[in-house]
Amino acid sequence: MVRTVHVEDGVASPLEMLPILAPERMADLLADELVALGFERDGSTCRRTEPDGIEVTVDLERATIAVKLGAGAQLDETVELSAQTAIESQGAMESRLRNDALRQLDDQLDVQVAALQRTVTAQLEAKLADLQHELDGAVGRATIGALTEKAAQLGRIEETHLDDAGNLTIRVRL
Repeated sequence: MVRTVHVEDGVASPLEMLPILAPERMADLLADELVALGFERDGSTCRRTEPDGIEVTVDLERATIAVKLGAGAQLDETVELSAQTAIESQGAMESRLRNDALRQLDDQLDVQVAALQRTVTAQLEAKLADLQHELDGAVGRATIGALTEKAAQLGRIEETHLDDAGNLTIRVRL
């Protein structure tokens, strides 16, 4: 029996965006950072497909990230059953053997589908750490942009300093 199967897995989580400016402006700043990372903006979402097929979608309004991966395979399994029977019960035996064979094939295919699902899930989990680091950087840069804009609204910026630990200091003359 040959069966084509497709399995998918995905996860969504929030991005830690501080509400420094209006939500629309925060979304624009984040979108700018994501576009610089190779995402394509489409309205209130930014999308990118990784070389390994993982689809990354950032909802700018809700500040969430969703990652999804799917995989397909053509599974081929065979089962061979035999039984001896009298001629008068041959039809019933054939029917029983056919049903048993189909049940065994379905069980074998289910095992292969579960293995494919585990592979997809493991690949997705491995990618999440890399994506999280990259997106945390984008959120951090968007936050710095928002803080700088907010400081400029308060007065004239005299000095900004970003240290190696990621701490931002903005000196403003009111």
